[in-house]
Amino acid sequence: MLFLAKLSSLTSISDRGATCAAIRCLIAYADGLEGSRIDVTATEGAIILSGVVTTDQARETAIAIAGEYAGNRVVDNIAIQADIAGLSACHI
Repeated sequence: MLFLAKLSSLTSISDRGATCAAIRCLIAYADGLEGSRIDVTATEGAIILSGVVTTDQARETAIAIAGEYAGNRVVDNIAIQADIAGLSACHI
C-alpha cells in the first residue's frame, strides 16, 4: 500500500482532524472497500474505526490502512454485514 505520510502522534485537534480525513480518503478509494461505510475518529492517542463492511478481509484492510498511516493504536468497532441489496424479499 502506498501512503502519503505517516503520522506518529495526534497532538492537536487539527492534527487529529487531518489524520482522520486522510484515513477516510484512503479507505474510500482502497480496493475491496467499495461497499463499506467506515467512520474514522481519533481520541486519546487512538484511531477509532466504526461502521459496516461486507467481509472480514475488508475489515482487515481498513485496519491496516489506519495503522500504517497513523502509526497509532487502532480500535476496531467495524461490523461485518453481508450485502443483501441484491437479494429479493421473497422467492416463490
